[in-house]
Amino acid sequence: MMRNTTLNRPDGLVQHARSYAAQHGTTMTALIRDNLERITGYQAEPPRSDDPVVAFSEGRMAAQAAMEALGLRDYPQLLPTLGERGVPLPRLPRHEVEAMADTLVGIYRQEHGR
Repeated sequence: MMRNTTLNRPDGLVQHARSYAAQHGTTMTALIRDNLERITGYQAEPPRSDDPVVAFSEGRMAAQAAMEALGLRDYPQLLPTLGERGVPLPRLPRHEVEAMADTLVGIYRQEHGR
């Protein structure tokens, strides 16, 4: 997330910085950000992938949405896809785990007449 911040700077410094930025094909914002990252050692997160497999693995996309985006019928097809791509399994949200458990209980009861 990018956040706007107000900085108080002397007018001469602002003019000098704008001139420097223009000569180097950049902006004052980029100059300030780059120098703050350099002196603090901060490294920005790499951009997120729009790949549904990666988004699902990172917990940014629900299983159903990932399956639809990939053209898969069901969750058992999604798991091997993660493995084939070398993407770690996600930790599913509690409501999804509970829904899966309910489904399995229903299947068990149907098959065992309980």
